[in-house]
Amino acid sequence: MTDLRHEWDHRINDWPTILKVARDLGLTGEGHHFYCPGCQPLKSGAPELAIGAGHFECFRCGSRGDVVGLVKLTRKCDLESAIAWLEGETGESPA
Repeated sequence: MTDLRHEWDHRINDWPTILKVARDLGLTGEGHHFYCPGCQPLKSGAPELAIGAGHFECFRCGSRGDVVGLVKLTRKCDLESAIAWLEGETGESPA
């Protein structure tokens, strides 16, 4: 399963794609800053979750990771479910 995770990370390692995943997950915010699903569920204050090239980091709670981690955090799911969600959203597998 970790090989699939690395394949997804490599495949979704650009700005437009990870930003689309964030929006598809229902995250809202401004530019490349979103409200963190972990510590800002009420969407108050400034959006603290920053999306970069292939990764995210919340400057409020310290959550960070790759695109698969963003899906896990937002959907509160395990690795297999996150990969299945990505496959369902894109209509493709990473291989």
